[in-house]
Order: sequence, then structure tokens, then C-alpha cells
Amino acid sequence: MAQRVGDVMTRAPATVEPLTSVTVVARAVEGVREHAVRRTPVVDDGRHAVGIVSPADPAVERDPGSALGAVSAARPDQ
Repeated sequence: MAQRVGDVMTRAPATVEPLTSVTVVARAVEGVREHAVRRTPVVDDGRHAVGIVSPADPAVERDPGSALGAVSAARPDQ
């Protein structure tokens, strides 16, 4: 039988809300690198997923001149 998403997903992942500051998210991303967290779900008040934030997203805001910021800010077809 094929493995299912429920078999491999992270249960009860850390989440953030849309109004969380980029600075807070950037600090959180730094703190979880040791756990290899690459994406954090963004949830609304009802705990429904409304987006995903990655380590690259704060880089665009905080350090757009960095390599990660520049790559992340580029249009998808670039």
C-alpha cells in the first residue's frame, strides 16, 4: 500500500498568524533551524491555513540585498 501524507506529515506544527511581525518570524526561523523546519504554516483565528512562510520570506524584508533575499524576491520565471 502506498504511503499517505498523514503517515509522514508533522503533527501539531508550530504556526504563526498573519499579523505576526516579520522580525518575530525571522527569530523563530533562526531558532528552529536545528530542527530542519523549512516552512511554517500561517493560520487565521479559526486555525485555518491561509499561507506558508519560509526562511526566505523574512530575508526579502530584512536583507533584500543578500543572496537569499535577492533570489527570493525575483519573479518566479527568473
